Amino acid sequence: MKGTGRTVFIFLVLVVIILISGVSISLYLLNQETQGRKTVEAAFAELRGKASKLEANLKEAQKQIEVLQGKNKDADDKINSLLDDMEVEKGLREEVKKENQKLKDSLEAEAKSKIELREKMTRELEDAKKQLGELSKQDASHQGEAEALQKKLADIEEKNRNLEKQIKSLNDDIATRDAKAKEAAAAAAKEASQVPAMAEKVDLDRIVVTPGAAKVGKVLNVDPETEFLIFDLGAKNGIKQGDILSVNRGTAYLGDVRVTRVQEEMSAADFIPPFSSRKVRKNDQVVPKK
Repeated sequence: MKGTGRTVFIFLVLVVIILISGVSISLYLLNQETQGRKTVEAAFAELRGKASKLEANLKEAQKQIEVLQGKNKDADDKINSLLDDMEVEKGLREEVKKENQKLKDSLEAEAKSKIELREKMTRELEDAKKQLGELSKQDASHQGEAEALQKKLADIEEKNRNLEKQIKSLNDDIATRDAKAKEAAAAAAKEASQVPAMAEKVDLDRIVVTPGAAKVGKVLNVDPETEFLIFDLGAKNGIKQGDILSVNRGTAYLGDVRVTRVQEEMSAADFIPPFSSRKVRKNDQVVPKK
C-alpha cells in the first residue's frame, strides 16, 4: 500500500509539474502572440496612415495633371489660332500684292498708250510743220489754208502738252504705288517677325565676304526693336529663305544676317549675333555669301 501511494503521489506531482509547465508555456505563447499582434496592429496602422498620405498625394497629382492638360489644351488652341491668323494674313498679303500688280500693269498699259498717242501726235505735228513750211512758200492764195494749218498745229501742241501732263501724272501714280507696295511689304515682314516662334541659335564662325561678282543690294530699313533689316534683293535676284548674307560699308565688313522673309523685289533678314542693328545704317551694302 505504501508503495502504491508513493507511486500515485509521484504521478500526481508529475501531472502537476506538467500542468504548470503547460500553463507557463501557454502564458508565454499568449504573451508573445499579444506582443506580435500589437506590433502587427501598429505596423498596420502606420501602413494605413502612409496609404492615406499616398492617396492624398495621388489625388493632388491627378489634379495637377488635369490642370496641366487644360493648359496644354489652351496652348494648342492658341497655337492653332495663331496658325489660322498667319494663313489669313498670308492670303491677304497675296491678294494685296496681286491687286497692286494688276493696278500697276493697268497704269503702265495706260501710260504706254498715252506715250504711243503722244508719239503719233508728235509725228502728226512734224508732218503739219512740214506742210506749213511748204505752204508758206506757195502763193498767197493758200494763206487761208496756212492759217488753218497753224490753228491745227496750235491745237496739236496744246493736246501734246496735256498728254505730257497726263503721262507725268501716271508716272507719279506708278511711283506712289511702288512706294506703298514696298512699305506694305516692310510692314508685313515686321509683323511676321513679331509672331512667337521657337528657333535654336547656332553660333557660326565669322566669314568675311567682300562685294564681287555677286549681286550687291543695299539696306532699305533697320528695325532696332525687333532686330531685323530689309534690303532691296528678292526672289528675282535668287534670294531664298535661310540664305546667309554679309553686310558691308564700303570695303569694311560689318557682320552677317540670315534671310527670314523673301518678296519678289525685297527681303527681310535677322542679325546673326554678335552682329546687331546698332552697327548698321541705311544704304549699307548687302552681299550674298558664296
